[in-house]
Amino acid sequence: MTLHQLRHFESLAHTQHYQRSAELLGVSQPALSRSISALELELGAPLFERQGRNVVLSRFGRVFAEHIFTAMDEIDTGCARVRDLTDPQKCVLDISLNYIVANLYLPRILRGYAQGHREQEIAFQLRHANTPEVLSNVLAGRSDIGLCSYMEDQPGIRFHPFVRCPLRLVAPPDHPLAQQDQVTLAEIGRYPLILSVDRTHYIENMLLGLGVRPILACRMGEDRSIANFVACGFGLSILPYDPQLEACGVSLVPIQDNCAYREFYLALARGRPLSAHSKDFCRYILNGRNHSGRPSLFKEETR
Repeated sequence: MTLHQLRHFESLAHTQHYQRSAELLGVSQPALSRSISALELELGAPLFERQGRNVVLSRFGRVFAEHIFTAMDEIDTGCARVRDLTDPQKCVLDISLNYIVANLYLPRILRGYAQGHREQEIAFQLRHANTPEVLSNVLAGRSDIGLCSYMEDQPGIRFHPFVRCPLRLVAPPDHPLAQQDQVTLAEIGRYPLILSVDRTHYIENMLLGLGVRPILACRMGEDRSIANFVACGFGLSILPYDPQLEACGVSLVPIQDNCAYREFYLALARGRPLSAHSKDFCRYILNGRNHSGRPSLFKEETR
């Protein structure tokens, strides 16, 4: 069974006419007939039935077509993606990233990169996931680039820090700590905390490193959901600074401790070559400068 035979079957199944399919495929009608006959012989079943001057799919052909049409679509998509990746005029970037990076940083990164590459056609394939899923996508080759938190015990990944985001106490506006200009992690640790469902355990490890044992109220998977629960009095939280969270009815209070930040990383698979476009995009992120030469917003931020 060859790809040419499957192309011939797909065309004939659509046109239901040997002569028309032969013309579309650029082959002779006898060659098309031989191709279909060889395919039927290999499968041991007739795929088409004569109906006047036309042909129609047999019941075996209908079953075969259900799978072949899907397979051929995938093959065509794969071929198109490879052509896009190797076309110097097209920039296709496949990126997996966690929700914080997607919300806070990626729009500005992509805008700055696109402004410096106006001569190219740029397309982005973005996959939102938590950090373990981001790294899984990078390792499996589903994405060339990951933007996420750091994780231990990842020998197949190279991590490059690219942005440092300050952490904030998230508290109801009437909470005593919300009345202060800034707070310490030790003060926050006296209250129950709503923490993220995060296998890196970044906040817990940061508190434990200061000798503060966190009081866990519950865990949740998304920052806005956490902020909404904080607003309803279920506990406090510590989250990367996102001014949009204030719309949930919470106060965002600066944290005094020097360690109160979250660093995000560019994650690449060791030993896997990148396309020229992906390399260029990685250089843009790690250089931390936009194409006007002004300092970028993507190094350490202070708010």
